[in-house]
Amino acid sequence: MYKRGFTLIEMMVSVAIFSIVMVVALGALLSMSVAARKAETLKSVVNNLNFSLDSMTRSIRTGYNYQCGTSGTGAPQDCTGSNGEQYLAFVDSSGMGVAYCYDPTSRQIRRQKAASLSTNCSDAATFLPITSPEVRITDMRFYVIGACRSTSTAGCTSDTMQPKVTIMVHGYVVVTGGARDMTECGTPGNTCSVFNLQTSVTQRIYDQ
Repeated sequence: MYKRGFTLIEMMVSVAIFSIVMVVALGALLSMSVAARKAETLKSVVNNLNFSLDSMTRSIRTGYNYQCGTSGTGAPQDCTGSNGEQYLAFVDSSGMGVAYCYDPTSRQIRRQKAASLSTNCSDAATFLPITSPEVRITDMRFYVIGACRSTSTAGCTSDTMQPKVTIMVHGYVVVTGGARDMTECGTPGNTCSVFNLQTSVTQRIYDQ
């Protein structure tokens, strides 16, 4: 049986169809690759944030003598106002002083552990960051109640309950691009994931 060969037009049509299929397949592959990188970046950053908050809450839970705010005298101090405080100091389970604070300059949560605590959160020599640079913290607030043993102390309210610390953290994660603040998150090339977290920690040691 005679078999007719491909004509030039048929060959051109075949090549064109093959090219279109390959371009679509390559585009889908690239999109999946970019999505996978974004997901991996977001997962890594969120894991860092979760680890940082878990470490902070575990340290606070096993500590005592909570002092909320930098205006205290070193004695246990509540802070129940609507704005809370961005600094919390306490004594950890080993008897060492620990302080957590929010540094608006670097937009990081910082930690210090020392016999004599500083209140200058921006001092990189004494306060070390516990969150990665990809996690941009826009605000962090501490609310403490029940830390005082006497209502006659300045900044104290009632001591009828076990000391409790509530932590609120707001911020965003830069998934792609180099957004420097929230206003740039929606611009072309910048993708961000916003988060608002809240957790409460009760002192493990019974407050006698």
